[in-house]
Amino acid sequence: MIHTTMTTHGIDPLADPRWDAYVRAHPGASVYHLGAWAAILARSYGFHPAYLCAVSDGAVTGVLPLFWKKGLVSDARARSIPVFSYGGPLADDDRVALQLIEAARDSGHAPSVTINTDDRRFEPPEGFVVDELLPRWMVDIPADLEALRAGWRKSSSNLFRSLKKADKSGLEFRSAGSPRDLRSFHRLYVDTMKKHRSLPRSLRQLRLSQQLLGDSFKLFAVSHEGRDVAGGVYHVFGDTIELVYNGSDEDALPLRPNHALYWNVMEWAAARGLRRVNLGGAEFDTPLAGFKQQWGAVPQVRYRLTHRRGGATTRTEALVSVGYGAESSENRLTALGWQVIPAPLLRLGAHVAYRYA
Repeated sequence: MIHTTMTTHGIDPLADPRWDAYVRAHPGASVYHLGAWAAILARSYGFHPAYLCAVSDGAVTGVLPLFWKKGLVSDARARSIPVFSYGGPLADDDRVALQLIEAARDSGHAPSVTINTDDRRFEPPEGFVVDELLPRWMVDIPADLEALRAGWRKSSSNLFRSLKKADKSGLEFRSAGSPRDLRSFHRLYVDTMKKHRSLPRSLRQLRLSQQLLGDSFKLFAVSHEGRDVAGGVYHVFGDTIELVYNGSDEDALPLRPNHALYWNVMEWAAARGLRRVNLGGAEFDTPLAGFKQQWGAVPQVRYRLTHRRGGATTRTEALVSVGYGAESSENRLTALGWQVIPAPLLRLGAHVAYRYA
């Protein structure tokens, strides 16, 4: 019998080509496993990459993207990964995945470790508790989109009428990408986040994502009479396109710009052979979940493994929100003052909260 030795050690995913090669070949990978996030999140919010790699006889058998940070008023913590409800281990088998999780727990980087995962194939290592994350709403793209839309006349009449109204509203859809386009979208996004009492992500993060993710980053815009009234940042990976952030002009909502955005992105994805649209997160039995369900979206529950040597979440961690429809609310700001806070101050407050809380 031949015995192999497996080791787990740190790795620089930007310098070692084995990282992205393993990620792109793994059937369970997401865009958030790519090495580019080591630079995006470090340069946007000061997270420190501490990526882990399992190796057996010189071959990579598993990877775990991991970041840690020390807040000004909160304990140090490690996450896979922060900002998004994705990450977690990719491995050849469950044994390697568990070893990577244990290595994160025992690394000494932080007393608090959170790891996201797609499923519950295995029991978590000792000391971890399991919570459900905000469900993601998935739509399968059929071969005949027009037949799907025609069927909504009976199965989802409100959606069918809204799409007809969007068609007649003079809205224009485009794949956007210029710095001006990104700034225009971010203004809409910040206003939308303010309306929903959530902290926006930074323009710097979006710029870095656009630069470093390449074709995996997509920005789409909907305009009316030359003015952007809705838009969305999407990630493309494998056979799926995912809505990450969206924003719209509240005054233009009667024109149904979000309906135009969703439908045109679905057509764009179908034309490129993609098979699924991830419409993002929403709690069950909410208006946002209802909007996504109109499109035929079904929930996909994900999980978070948490290990805290120091006990419960700090008060500061409980005060900030990750964002409307992004990941489950790990933090929530008080509602006081949301309606009057200026957008520049909101952006500054969000940056400080995400970087230092």
